[in-house]
Amino acid sequence: MSFHEVRFPTRISYGAVGGPRFSTTVQVLNSGYEQRNINWAEARREYSFDISPSRGAEWTAVLDFFHARRGRAYGFRLKDFGDFVMPAQAMAIGDGAETAFQITKRYVDEDMLAPAYERPLKKIVAGSVSVAVEGAPLASGWSVDNASGLLTFDTAPGEGDEITVSCEFDVPVRFDTDLMQSAIPGPDIHHWQNVKLVEIRL
Repeated sequence: MSFHEVRFPTRISYGAVGGPRFSTTVQVLNSGYEQRNINWAEARREYSFDISPSRGAEWTAVLDFFHARRGRAYGFRLKDFGDFVMPAQAMAIGDGAETAFQITKRYVDEDMLAPAYERPLKKIVAGSVSVAVEGAPLASGWSVDNASGLLTFDTAPGEGDEITVSCEFDVPVRFDTDLMQSAIPGPDIHHWQNVKLVEIRL
């Protein structure tokens, strides 16, 4: 398995710089006009941060974590402090037969100049999910696979029933390097700068 269900220590990742990256090819024509083509249907998030200075148990935790992931080999969870909550959203409509639904967050432009951006959430935080059908909260009768973001009902919601979900989620990422290039400027003082993480598609 190329993904480990473990979260990067939040005390270290807090303050990371980064966010979603889209891929667009821009061609400037002879007339000066541009032709822009969307290459990716979904954004890919990138993050960077400095671990500096780090001492004692904190540095040991970083060292152990990097070795366990074998550099770029294994993915892991990251809490993106800028976007880790999905407030209650109407996520799907029942058809009377379907019981499984992918948890998806919608980003909606207030001016409605573009269609809503739908982001499948694949790494759900355990115990954070709330579900309602037609506005009625459900305490039971459903389950969530936190490793895939799949919501499954014991009984299919009725045709036309609105399914609302709220939750917290992580981003599946990996290190963008196989080399831990750290510096030791003094006794038990460690610096690892410009640590980069990239989102992986699952």
